[in-house]
Amino acid sequence: MKKFYGWADHLATFLQVISLVCIGLLGLSLIYFMVDELVAIVRLSMLPSTLDNYYVLLEAVVTFFLFFEFIAMVINILRNGGHISVNFLIGLGITALIRWLIANHGKALDALLISLAVLALIGGTILLTKYLHEEN
Repeated sequence: MKKFYGWADHLATFLQVISLVCIGLLGLSLIYFMVDELVAIVRLSMLPSTLDNYYVLLEAVVTFFLFFEFIAMVINILRNGGHISVNFLIGLGITALIRWLIANHGKALDALLISLAVLALIGGTILLTKYLHEEN
């Protein structure tokens, strides 16, 4: 039985290394797409200003920052050996929802619901932080 557990431990280590390498490759590909989006932003900023160009430029900027946040997530995963904290993920959700509120000026009810979702995530972060610190 000891041989089996030793073999399983080696296999788990190998799979973890493969997983981290794949996460690193994902990070490199995200950097490529982020630079590509930056080039698109520069090109769009040189076009004549119209309302349509403004919205396309704003959408490109939002996409750029989405790539930036995914790269931050990959960095966080690689620094923590394949793990990511719940607080980091909640923070990503909050910033993504706020970015959506800034970029989309649609229906008032949608904005209200997204604002309530942001409030719920902030409340969840506060509760999570409070109860995590009480246990330590």
